[in-house]
Amino acid sequence: MFGLQRTKPRADRERLQQIVWNLLSNAVKFTPGGGNVDVTVQRVNSHVEIKVADSGAGIHSDFLPLVFDRFRQADGSTTRTHGGLGLGLAIVRHLVELHGGVVTADSDGSGKGATFTVRLPVTSQVETPVPVTIDPASVPAVSSREITSLENLRVLIVDDEFDARELVTVMLESCGAVMKSAASSNEALGILETWTPDVLIADIGMPVEDGYGLIRRVRALSKERGGQTPALALTAYARTEDRIRALSAGYQVHLSKPVDRAELAAVVARLAERH
Repeated sequence: MFGLQRTKPRADRERLQQIVWNLLSNAVKFTPGGGNVDVTVQRVNSHVEIKVADSGAGIHSDFLPLVFDRFRQADGSTTRTHGGLGLGLAIVRHLVELHGGVVTADSDGSGKGATFTVRLPVTSQVETPVPVTIDPASVPAVSSREITSLENLRVLIVDDEFDARELVTVMLESCGAVMKSAASSNEALGILETWTPDVLIADIGMPVEDGYGLIRRVRALSKERGGQTPALALTAYARTEDRIRALSAGYQVHLSKPVDRAELAAVVARLAERH
């Protein structure tokens, strides 16, 4: 797929395109007119290396270690120039790690551009494995938080922010879930007319009709139309009173953003079992 010979494709083509697209979108967003965005792809030993470099706004040294964190933006003011939730690069890191790779960011500082480098492993058809002696002390301990399998579980995510929907979709699809998404209550109810999810996940703060209104309309449906679908409120409204209001409205679980994949998958699995 990268123009290299004698390699076995062992990756998800659409997700690799998404990695590159998110990096390109980020570079273009922060590069003014007349600037440059360069993309290079090369084989480096046992890896494919993709670099997206721009001559744009750059990244301050204090923010550089946080650039891939969810809901992080260098400019966090309400009047910031660039929109979005700061999830694009978090999605990139998540997808790259799912492919066994790493992604890094480099910048000489504000106003000096930035370079994002993705390194993905490549397995050659003709390479002969070389025996390697591994020192057990050098192997990191396996996390006790194993990722729950959601194989063939149908999940509907409702959120007016594209990045937020995409992040949840990526997280749960990597656990085996079958995902559909909606940007509004009306869109979600339209999906429920032809497709019944095992679990519904919805944001609370949405325009026109919020997550409270959505769940009330869902609960008014018959069982056959999805009215009893287990529901999770995934929201930035994290106060105790917000949790009580969400549960009273009809959600079974309330989680505050951001949430990690292990916790989200475990909650979805429990809700599906309850259903």
